[in-house]
Amino acid sequence: MKKPLEIIHNGTATTDQVRTYLHLPFDVPEGIERIDVQYEYSEAIGAEPHLTGGNTVDIGLFDPRGVGFMAEGFRGWSGSERRAFFVAPDDATPGYLPGPIWPGTWHVHLGFYKVAAAGCDYTVTVRLTPAKSAHVEARFPALLRLGDQASRRPLKLDGWYKGELHCHSLHSDGDSSPYEVIQAAEALGLDFIALTDHNVMSHQAALKTLDTGLILIPGYEVTTYRGHWNIWGDQGWIDFRMMTDGQMREAIQEAKRRGYLVSCNHPRPFGPPWEFEDVEAYHCIEIWNGPWRLMNNAALAFWESRLKAGKRFVAVGGSDAHFLKREHLHRLGHPTTYVRCDGPPSAKGLLDGIRAGRVFVTEAPDGPQLYFGSGDRIMGETVVRPQDDKLSVWIQAINAAGTTLELHGAPGCLYRCAIDTASQRLEVQLPTDQTSYVRAQLVTRESDECILHAAGNPIYLQDQAR
Repeated sequence: MKKPLEIIHNGTATTDQVRTYLHLPFDVPEGIERIDVQYEYSEAIGAEPHLTGGNTVDIGLFDPRGVGFMAEGFRGWSGSERRAFFVAPDDATPGYLPGPIWPGTWHVHLGFYKVAAAGCDYTVTVRLTPAKSAHVEARFPALLRLGDQASRRPLKLDGWYKGELHCHSLHSDGDSSPYEVIQAAEALGLDFIALTDHNVMSHQAALKTLDTGLILIPGYEVTTYRGHWNIWGDQGWIDFRMMTDGQMREAIQEAKRRGYLVSCNHPRPFGPPWEFEDVEAYHCIEIWNGPWRLMNNAALAFWESRLKAGKRFVAVGGSDAHFLKREHLHRLGHPTTYVRCDGPPSAKGLLDGIRAGRVFVTEAPDGPQLYFGSGDRIMGETVVRPQDDKLSVWIQAINAAGTTLELHGAPGCLYRCAIDTASQRLEVQLPTDQTSYVRAQLVTRESDECILHAAGNPIYLQDQAR
């Protein structure tokens, strides 16, 4: 048996390289059955946005199919969560795809998320293990597809289903397996879940093997150094190495062209924020990420400023939960997103419902429910502006006693009243002469702070044809 081959890369990154990427090539000869990579770097600190003064270096792997922007060679990524990983024909570290170990030039990907003033010294060691026997053709694992499940969820007469759109497992920086996350979601009584690990697709291979009554929505979180965005769907890998607004716009447009539903995640301080200010190609905005008090008022304002400008983006929410095995502020299902799905519930049907704006977000799986409409139109849909500029709307609030209902339009709050009973239905006439939309939310107020408990998407107003 031949001895393993070892390749070592040493280097130093300077502050000029912060939030840039480096690709270190290494050649793989014929007959290799396993690639191991480990790395270390100086003054390491955590990846949380508020931590400063040290280095955070992300790592990933590309095979010979290519390392360029949007190239096909992506094999996996682990951020700064792991100091070592491996890829083999039939197994790999979570976050990486097992499969063919082709001969040719591979690349270790380094991302310099944070670089200290003194620089960042790094060492990357690649170990190539020769095969013990004759080469066997390897295949990539099958990934979860939108149409994989014949849903066992019971058909709900009102068509509304509740679930989680943004959470993580140990395939990126969570502490639990996809199976454990699904078990936790089942225990919460959710109808659907989207496991959205950072930049990878390996969790979708794990999800495909699970037996669950939950509706599983494939997708992942595209994690860049200037903002994060979710893609929901099953149309292949989308690059995360955006350096410019143009690259970000190109990547989102490519995701949309393939059929992905795209969301701008947690656009708020320490979210991290969305820094691609001139890029608005996404479908959705995550107005609520984790506990409300974590500056989600900034994300809500981000969304509403665009509504006031006449733009239509669907408001969604997600817990961004990473940890099930220890106490943490971000808890699965907090907040929970409700989606209207017509017909038998399915992953595709839910994404169609989100795309249409038939969505509201509430603080927990058992949190207040907020249904809003005008006549037979519901949130996300369009009504003709009444000639007298007075729109009749209805609101159904459930589990909302002790909150205050607010109806908002472009000028601000158009109507406010207390919700006194567990289930309350109201009909209200609203002035519409100065707004192109109306939306509903449930709040309480503590001192000068407004605490959101539920929020829905708008009904939009269209001027009558002349």
